[in-house]
Amino acid sequence: MKTMKTIAAGAVSVALVASLAACGGKPSGDAAPAAQGDGKSGKPMDITITTIAFSAAPTGELEGLKKIGEKFNVNLKINYIPANNITEKLNVLLASSDITDVMFVEDFNTTPSFLNAIDKGAFWELTPHIKNYPNLSKYPQNVFDNASIKGKLYSLPRVRPLDGSEALLLRKDWLDKLGLQPPKTMDELYNVLTAFAKNDPDGNGKADTYGLALFGSPGPAGYLISMFGAGTGWQKGADGSITPNWMTPQAREAMQFWNKTFQSGGIVPDLPVMKSQQVRDMLVQGKAGAAITNVSDAYKFNQDLKKANPNANLVAYEIPKAADGKAHYEQAIGYYGQFLISKKVSEEKLKRILEVYDYTATEEGYNLGTYGIKDTDFTIGADGSVTQTEEGKKKGYSGDSTGQWVTGYYNKYLRASVPGMSSDILEYNKKLVDTIAGQSEPNPEFGLPKSAPFKEKGADWNKKINDMMINVIIGKATIEDWDKFVKTMKDDPGYQSHIKEMNDSFKAKGQK
Repeated sequence: MKTMKTIAAGAVSVALVASLAACGGKPSGDAAPAAQGDGKSGKPMDITITTIAFSAAPTGELEGLKKIGEKFNVNLKINYIPANNITEKLNVLLASSDITDVMFVEDFNTTPSFLNAIDKGAFWELTPHIKNYPNLSKYPQNVFDNASIKGKLYSLPRVRPLDGSEALLLRKDWLDKLGLQPPKTMDELYNVLTAFAKNDPDGNGKADTYGLALFGSPGPAGYLISMFGAGTGWQKGADGSITPNWMTPQAREAMQFWNKTFQSGGIVPDLPVMKSQQVRDMLVQGKAGAAITNVSDAYKFNQDLKKANPNANLVAYEIPKAADGKAHYEQAIGYYGQFLISKKVSEEKLKRILEVYDYTATEEGYNLGTYGIKDTDFTIGADGSVTQTEEGKKKGYSGDSTGQWVTGYYNKYLRASVPGMSSDILEYNKKLVDTIAGQSEPNPEFGLPKSAPFKEKGADWNKKINDMMINVIIGKATIEDWDKFVKTMKDDPGYQSHIKEMNDSFKAKGQK
C-alpha cells in the first residue's frame, strides 16, 4: 500500500453536501435520462471516474477501455490526479461540487470532508447492492467490514491481500553455518539474532553483521508489540472494550525483549534513523540477516543478494510464538483506497457502474482495464505474471496509472508470488500465507471513524509514543520510564476521551 498522506483536509459546508444529496435519483450532469442511454442498446452511457495516478496518465483513447465500454454500452471517462496532490485536489473537487460519478478516496482520515458528505447522503450506500454482483461479492467479508462506516458500506474497496505482509525473513545459510534452526519462540529468536551479530555468520573474520534490519523512522512497526499478543493496533478485552495495544502488559514485555536484543547487537545500531527502504539494503548488502516484511520479499531480495554471494539463501518463515504459545500476526486492512459513487447518478446508472466494476473484479477484466489487449499490449507468462509490451508502454498502459481506476480481483497469494519464481518456492510461500491467515488478527479500529481528540492531537500523540518506543529499545530510556509514560497518557483527559470515543464507535459497530 502506498504511504498515506497526512495533510489536513478542508471542511465542506452543510449546504454543499445537502445540495449533492438532493440530486439523488437523477442522472449526472445536465443530460436527460435518454441522453445517457436506455439499457444497453441505446446511446452509450457516460461514466466519469476520478482516481489517483502514480505515473504519467495516458493521453489518448485506450483500446482496453474501449472494449470494456462496448461490453457494457458505456463511455468511460477517467480523470487522473497525480498522487502528490491527490488530497488537496479531492477536497477542492468536493467543495466545488465538481465531482464525477465515481470518486477515489485514498484515506478518509486525510479527507474527512468526504465523511461529512456521506453523512449528508451525497454518496450511494452499497450494502444492499454488493450481493447482486458475483465477483465483487467474492471479496472477503473482512475487507467490506474494514471499509464500512458505522456498519454500512459506501464504497468499493480497491482490494488487497489480508495476509502475507508479515513474515520473518532469515538468512538460512547463516542459520546452517551457525548450526541453528528457525526460531519457534521469542527466546530462540533472541538467540538467533544475537548469534547473527556475534558469531561471524558470513565467515569474513570481522564483527560486521547484525541480526534484525528494522526502521525507526517514521516510527517502529506495530508488529514489534503485536507479535507478543498485544493486539493489532488495539487489544480487545473480554468485556468487549478495546485498549491501545501499546498500553498493554504484552507491550511492556515486548519493550524489554527488544531492548535486550538491541543491547546484544541483534538489531541494527542505526535503528533511530533507519528508513523503511533501508531494510532491503541491509539485507542485500549482507549486513543484516533478518527482517520482518512481505513473504515475497525473501525471493525478491535474494535475487540481488545472490549477485554478490551465490550461496546466500534468504527464506521467509513463521513469526515465533509469544509467551501464550500462539503466533500473532497483524491482518492487513485488505484494501488501498476506495471508490464512492455519487448520489447524483440514477439507480439505473449505479447498477451499470457496478456491472463494470464487477467485471474488473475478474482477472480478465482487470487485465483488460489495466494492461490493455492481451498479446498486443501485454503478455502472460507461464507462471501467470503479466509483462507490459513495448507497444503497451507506448500507449500509456501502466499499473501505476491505468490500473488505478479499478478495484481489482482478490488474490489471497499476491504477497507470496513474484514473476519468475520457481514452483517449489511459490508453493512454499502459499502454504506460509495459509498458515498466517489462520492466525492473523484484524485491527478493531478498521472501519471506525477517527475520534475528535485524535484528529486534533493524534499526530503529536503518535510521535510521543514512537519516540518512547525507540528510546526504550536503544536504552536511552528505561522500562520504568516506559511505565511512567503509559501512566501519563492514562491520566491525560484528552487521550482518555479518545479511547472512550473509539470504544463507543466500536460497540456501536458491533451492534449493526
